[in-house]
Amino acid sequence: MMAHQQQSSAAPIRAPRPTIASNTEYIDTNNTQVDPNTKIRHVCWNDEMDGFMIIALVNQVLASHKRSDNGFTSFQVSKAIDSVTKWCGVVVSDKNVMARLKTLKKEYAEVN
Repeated sequence: MMAHQQQSSAAPIRAPRPTIASNTEYIDTNNTQVDPNTKIRHVCWNDEMDGFMIIALVNQVLASHKRSDNGFTSFQVSKAIDSVTKWCGVVVSDKNVMARLKTLKKEYAEVN
């Protein structure tokens, strides 16, 4: 039986994120080793990872690195990958970042 844990009154209450299909493969956040020969893995993004990715992309835009006509350049995406890997310890690919941006855009459109 699990012990009941008290939450701090200062901790914010967060709504749960939508669940992903059961056939999705997750990358263990404690393991930064990824086999380069495997197919693209699906990453379970959390708020911290989203934050570091967004901050890295915003910093690239503010540093006058122009965006391409259809979104971010591969250089800008690589900076976001480096940021998530460095600060969160999760190895993501460029396709993971682009898919997450697409999801965030959809969520923003729904809220807006």
